[in-house]
Amino acid sequence: MIEIKNATFTYSVQEEEDVPPALQNMSLTIREGETVAIIGQNGSGKSTLTKLLAAIVFPQSGSVLVDELPTDAGGEDIWTIRQRVGVVFQNPDDQLIASTIIDEIAFGPENLGLPRAEIAARVQEAMQILDLEAYAQMSISELSVSLKQRVAIAGVLAMRPRYLVLDEPTTMISGHTVQRLLRTIQELAHEQGIAVIYITHFMQEIVSFDRVIVMDAGQIFMDGTPADVFARGAELQAVGLEVPMVTHVGQTLRAQGWSQLPEVVLTPEQLALSAASMQHEVPAVNDERNARKSVTTVSPHMTAIDDEQRVPLFMLKDISYIHRSGTPFALTALRQLALTIPSGSAVGLVGPTGSGKSTLIDLLAGLIKPTSGFFFFEGIDTAAKSFKLTRIRSQVGVVFQSPESQIFEETVGKDVSFGPRQRKVPLAESRRLVQESLEAVGLLYEDFRTRYTYALSGGQKRRVAIAGVLALQPEVMIFDEPMAGLDPRGRDELFALIQRLKQLTGMTIIYASSSLKDVIELVDTIHVLDKGKLVFSGTPRETLARAAELRALDIALPEATQIALSLHSQVPTLRTDMLDRTELETELLKTCFRIP
Repeated sequence: MIEIKNATFTYSVQEEEDVPPALQNMSLTIREGETVAIIGQNGSGKSTLTKLLAAIVFPQSGSVLVDELPTDAGGEDIWTIRQRVGVVFQNPDDQLIASTIIDEIAFGPENLGLPRAEIAARVQEAMQILDLEAYAQMSISELSVSLKQRVAIAGVLAMRPRYLVLDEPTTMISGHTVQRLLRTIQELAHEQGIAVIYITHFMQEIVSFDRVIVMDAGQIFMDGTPADVFARGAELQAVGLEVPMVTHVGQTLRAQGWSQLPEVVLTPEQLALSAASMQHEVPAVNDERNARKSVTTVSPHMTAIDDEQRVPLFMLKDISYIHRSGTPFALTALRQLALTIPSGSAVGLVGPTGSGKSTLIDLLAGLIKPTSGFFFFEGIDTAAKSFKLTRIRSQVGVVFQSPESQIFEETVGKDVSFGPRQRKVPLAESRRLVQESLEAVGLLYEDFRTRYTYALSGGQKRRVAIAGVLALQPEVMIFDEPMAGLDPRGRDELFALIQRLKQLTGMTIIYASSSLKDVIELVDTIHVLDKGKLVFSGTPRETLARAAELRALDIALPEATQIALSLHSQVPTLRTDMLDRTELETELLKTCFRIP
């Protein structure tokens, strides 16, 4: 059992700095075999709690006990605690140390002194759970952030700790892998008695957990079953959180007479049972108006351009790219890819891990050259001897998967001015660019220019990273999974920021993600990738109409689409091309009540 008794922790011990405690007088008990979800907005104390449980930091007052062993005891006790408490941190780079995936997963069991056969069995099991068998010999340094996250989870699972702490483990992994991980969590708890402490911002993931703990300002705000906690939606919203969309939908439908629904709906299956009975109560009429709209697939070679006479910004024809070409470890990342991106457009690149998104971004940013095929930039063949890749690099700015990793200067002003300084922009002009860039991302110049970058919140670091790219005055902005790890409020703020940049600047926006949720309201065209190929292209609504195909590709769907797809067996006429919760609720009422 883990017991936290009146624990308080403050990152600064200097009273004059007036820093509020990260955790304040917290008391909590977690028993073996429990699945406990911990939610809260950024800065609520979740990650600090993780460090206390792992005996990385110790409370300044109060105590933390793991199986009656105090975490601040030191000696053999601390070794025992760290064997029993396994932690997957938010940033996988914080815990990956081996050179290859298989060595990394085996590292923990080897240090436990297990027999070689037991180590091999645990490594194989962990790789199967996280779909890593095909990558076993890959170098850690060559992995995407999402693959690193999967490796970190597998490495801890292979150690089979008594208490498993997962700090936002699914921010960079997609649908099938997430579902497999969640099933594994339940099995570990119920079959092996392992307690799971699961920190997340994704409410729909935790509906089957035993307990949900809501944190706010370093304290426990709520503690109860998922139904108990999500029944208090208004209070959750007040602390920057939200209930699962299916819970919202259930509340709306109950208000419209779906009395069979439970007071708090937690799963689409609960909606499905009620939807089926509602259809039987009301005579059916002509369903033609509810039939799915036909979807026109856009040919990869004929992606629409608003102005036929305008030269496309990017044009790719039969592009292939092979990592480590000519070696035994060669890996094809792009295969005969054809794609056109017009200037001034907003485009989404969507696909599961390994689909080629990151490689395509590197290509579009001028960081790599294709192995074969034709790559045109502003109508010019980039393979021409006279073409310099610096022409692309000077016009294309990239915000990478972990934007905060792009920050390396001591203060905000110095970091944002790094690009202009490298271009030897005059000092007055550099200051103007820094001020305009910071204010474009919602950070006041005078308030932030002298702030230390290490003291910024996660959301603020992302804004500074974007400001640093804006200061280069690019014509194209590429965002590679920028929402990962943000709480709902942070995601909404960053989403609004990108929308505002799109509207005010008119620059070309390219947004890459393994999830459609972050893309559908930002872009005009979505290109779906899988295994280095373009599967199909279309508008957001056309793309969502093919939800079953997207789910088969392991692409994370928006909640409204997930719910509609789950209801299909009971409500076959229900469309999946709905962009938000309001559309879903309206369509459910129309379809089940047969409203003309």
